[in-house]
Amino acid sequence: MERSRRSDNDEVLDRFEVFFRENYSQLFQYVARRVSHAQVDDLVAASFVVAWRKFEKATTHPTLPWLFRIASYEISNHRRSARKWNNIVSFEVSGEPSSSTSSDLDDTEVIAALSRLSRTDQEILRLIHWDSLTRAEATQVLRLTSNATNVRYHRALRRLHDQMPPQELRSGTDNANRNFNCPPIKGVLP
Repeated sequence: MERSRRSDNDEVLDRFEVFFRENYSQLFQYVARRVSHAQVDDLVAASFVVAWRKFEKATTHPTLPWLFRIASYEISNHRRSARKWNNIVSFEVSGEPSSSTSSDLDDTEVIAALSRLSRTDQEILRLIHWDSLTRAEATQVLRLTSNATNVRYHRALRRLHDQMPPQELRSGTDNANRNFNCPPIKGVLP
């Protein structure tokens, strides 16, 4: 009996190790864009500790959106603690955008426009464009209906568009055929 229990534990440990290796870098990037650099390692570790505790009891196979949801709770808990102890509210857009894909927008313009949006708008745009989640996966992370996710996404995209400088003022780009109803900014959102 001890032997079968040990092999069950080993199997769970092996599955979690694979899950950890597959998702570590994406979780690190997700957290790094939401907190200061000094806090990233601690919050990633705390997220994986919670994930480990819940891993065996998960009703479905754990996924990246499941892990992002855990991390979002850890980030929220961290921010509440910081406000409690420091009596400050801070939100910083951190992390460097990766090299831009074929986008005709200047990264600094997008980052500046994004920083003027609400946290809710920033979060949905980051999940879809930066973290490369599908809307269905973003729905899981945000715990919304798919309709609410779609509405929130399109409204956030429109607000981002409204925050962008007029096309003729954008830095040396030909934006005549720009359509903000499709995902145009993959890779440049923090």
